[in-house]
Amino acid sequence: MVIKDLELHNFRNYSSLNLEFSQSINVIYGKNGYGKTNLLEAMFLCCVGKSFKAQKDAELIKYGEDSYKVKTRIGDSICNSISVFYEKNKSKYIEIDGVYIDKLRMLFGNLIGIMFSPESMRMVTDGPMYRRRLLDIALCQIKKDYYYSLMMYNRFCEEKGKLLEQGRIGDNLELEVINENIAKFGAVIAVDRNDFVRQLNEIAGKYYSFITDEEEMVTMRYYPNIHSMNAAIGEKTAEGEPAEFTVEKVKNDFLEELSDERLMKRERDFKKNLIGIQRDDIGMDLCGNSLRSFGSQGQKRSYAISITMAELEILRQKSGRTPVLFLDDVLSELDNARKSKIVELTKNIQTFYTCTDMEMMRLPAGGGASVNFIDVEKLR
Repeated sequence: MVIKDLELHNFRNYSSLNLEFSQSINVIYGKNGYGKTNLLEAMFLCCVGKSFKAQKDAELIKYGEDSYKVKTRIGDSICNSISVFYEKNKSKYIEIDGVYIDKLRMLFGNLIGIMFSPESMRMVTDGPMYRRRLLDIALCQIKKDYYYSLMMYNRFCEEKGKLLEQGRIGDNLELEVINENIAKFGAVIAVDRNDFVRQLNEIAGKYYSFITDEEEMVTMRYYPNIHSMNAAIGEKTAEGEPAEFTVEKVKNDFLEELSDERLMKRERDFKKNLIGIQRDDIGMDLCGNSLRSFGSQGQKRSYAISITMAELEILRQKSGRTPVLFLDDVLSELDNARKSKIVELTKNIQTFYTCTDMEMMRLPAGGGASVNFIDVEKLR
């Protein structure tokens, strides 16, 4: 899977642009503020239908204009092109091979991309929202039913939240139906997240050791906000294997918790949902201590990159196709040895790097991988 070219109209700081890419390593370089990250943002938009930076599509429109268009041509057996068009105050319009799709979940899996940006560091350094976002973006691209479950879960949580805010929770029948659906869709999400984190933990540790040349033990663990499941994670079967979690069992346990009278009273008092997968987290430890609290900046950055590479490997295994890798400003705080390791890891993957100076990429690409340099200042 490769992106052959990119076409932009009134996107961010670009009025009109047509750009072709190498199937190997592409380095987009130039001064800050010239639009390097905007190119990655446009391509990633074609992967998941949403920006990894902006909250609203209107923010992506070039100043003074009323709409934007992004189009990528793809070298792949699944599809040949993806277009995203947005006009102010109207719905977003997405086409795959020229055919309009009316549901966002139909986009997932056509162009699979993995993004590392300065924002990605927040999954290690900041709150649980950023770690949940990592899981959701990855799982949506390989499991369309995950996106549907997530959408439905949020819808029923919103309905319950309105009942609680308005003090209309006395309608037990309505509440029972909502809780049943929250448990039903939440169980699917929790089981998928647990499986994914378990795989990430195993693979990311190997990448961390390769990048750093260290034998430090780095681990991650899923902490679902479903108490019975959280307590059982880490348990072993009689054969010494990790405990298995079926969707049906997690659903029943979750529903039992949601129906607890003490919890329901607290939710009425606080007027909001107090438990559920919207409060999940991932713990990350370095040699038994919290990476967030005790890790150096270099250790945190190396592990965040390791998670990105592990995510790519899992998505490749699940989909049978190699995702496109976007590395925004990944090299700025790494020494030459670690930069070389990153380049070596990406030599057989279509990778888009951004950096301020092309000299940052004057490193052995390993195995003769070709490097396509793009001076962003010449694109304006």
